[in-house]
Amino acid sequence: MEWFSVWWNGLGLIGQIMAMSAIPMTVVMLLQLILMIIGVGFGNESDGDVDDCEVDSNTETTPHEASSSGNTSIMRIFTIRGIVAFFALGGWAGLAALSAGLHPFWAIQISLFVGVCALLLAAIVIKLALRMQTSGNISLNNAISQTADVYIRIPHSRTDKGKVTMLLQERFIELDAVTDHNADIAPESKVEVVAITGNDCLVVKPVPED
Repeated sequence: MEWFSVWWNGLGLIGQIMAMSAIPMTVVMLLQLILMIIGVGFGNESDGDVDDCEVDSNTETTPHEASSSGNTSIMRIFTIRGIVAFFALGGWAGLAALSAGLHPFWAIQISLFVGVCALLLAAIVIKLALRMQTSGNISLNNAISQTADVYIRIPHSRTDKGKVTMLLQERFIELDAVTDHNADIAPESKVEVVAITGNDCLVVKPVPED
């Protein structure tokens, strides 16, 4: 491993930081790719419009609720896969720039630019992949009375939609969800599916904690 030690010491502090983000994140990205190929980690997703779920249009939207809706759209970009792509590709781009003899300042700019492009590209690719998937033999009616995990916050009283993940018919899927509950349901909460509404959208309620 002498070659690695020589290579590592020659990177400098900035290069070492980039390498520490690029190498492990590349491994994670490859694992995600393998899981995607075997059919794990992608589920159904609607077109991303609020109209896909039945949202109460008569409910007055407060500034807080409008901000929550905007944050939901942003969170759809900053997915785990996107963040992994940001650090992996951005890190390697920065290392390549340093190896080409560019000043560290410009190497960092290139790293950030490529990382942001990778983040946006990952969001686009994931959205297209989810759209291309059809529900196949999966019947969402089988989801009723099943539990799911909240992935993106579900606003109260159907003011907007969130997202949940669940295992349905031996497939791990991601679906839009709304709730009639009078309070927002936070990410990582357990919910129960009570009905199906709109275009592949679940109506859920919180599951009381033990």
